Amino acid sequence: MENESELHSVIDEFFQKTDYRVIDTVLRGERGTSVLEIFVDNREGIVFDELVNISKDLNELVDSKFTDSNIANLVVSSPGADRPVKFIWQLYKHKDRLLEIELINGEMLEGKAVHISEEGDGKIELEIIHKEKNKKEFSEIRVIDFKDIKNLKVKISFSKK
Repeated sequence: MENESELHSVIDEFFQKTDYRVIDTVLRGERGTSVLEIFVDNREGIVFDELVNISKDLNELVDSKFTDSNIANLVVSSPGADRPVKFIWQLYKHKDRLLEIELINGEMLEGKAVHISEEGDGKIELEIIHKEKNKKEFSEIRVIDFKDIKNLKVKISFSKK
């Protein structure tokens, strides 16, 4: 797309007036049938009705500013569980949930987010449960710098605890 940087500027400016922040954008499809997916999130959690209104308003804005655009459809949605967390502030709504973390050094961790802080580059206190065969279960709290994380996903749990 010719005006891609201008389009991103319009999108960023639009979202500065909302409680949502752009996490990622994906342009897929071919010329004339392209779909621009905009993944957004906020601290409190996604409200579906708000996304519907945002999507409608943003579509109207983009259509009015980019009449020669190759984008056939613009979709605003939440990142969903399959997309990794990119910013520390996204974790506040996931406090006390199970996280799966891959560190830059290759170490894999899984534990419950017991505290999230944006201090410095951001830190996560993770409660890791150790289960060893024929031994008593124990837990440890590990503080992880957000900058040391390569990939972080919230694990979906269907158990009732």
